[in-house]
Amino acid sequence: MKKSLKIPATITYLFIFAVIIYNLSLGNLEFLGYGLVIGLLYFILLKADKYYNFSTSSIWLFSIWVFTQFLGGNLYVKETRLYDLILINILGDPFYILKYDQLIHAYTYFVIGILVYQMMSKHFQKGHKKSLILFAILASCGVGLLNEILEFSMVVFADAADAVGDYYNTALDLVFNLIGAIIGVWFISKLKN
Repeated sequence: MKKSLKIPATITYLFIFAVIIYNLSLGNLEFLGYGLVIGLLYFILLKADKYYNFSTSSIWLFSIWVFTQFLGGNLYVKETRLYDLILINILGDPFYILKYDQLIHAYTYFVIGILVYQMMSKHFQKGHKKSLILFAILASCGVGLLNEILEFSMVVFADAADAVGDYYNTALDLVFNLIGAIIGVWFISKLKN
């Protein structure tokens, strides 16, 4: 592991471990499952860094996402879970835009877009930047689909139907994933000019 990644990796793993212990004590199988999956995902990301040499800032951005993900599901503001908190009431029932959950989905895929772009740029020839941008956005959205499958798995196996949300929630998650991916890929492609 690169020396520059030791601090974010240590902080992130300690946090994930604390979240797993906390949710285990509550019997919260949903976030216990997320803790295990995200811990594995973070491990894979750090292993992939040996080949892709991600920017340290992109790893820090991913670590920030880990914190926002778990705080969203475990922290309450009065009686409202942070994920369900409406930040700005732009559009009401049934969409409830803009919720913390939607903001975090956009942020998550902003980060995923940056990481995917960095990975794919290693495999694209110079002069194919438009194709790289398009495929990085599409690949980031594919990661978003895997995330929604994970959420569905939590509904099935951890009996977390109330926590995950309904059809509107899933569809809006995908929309905000796309928005985040577009912004992230655009941002990193401008930096890499």
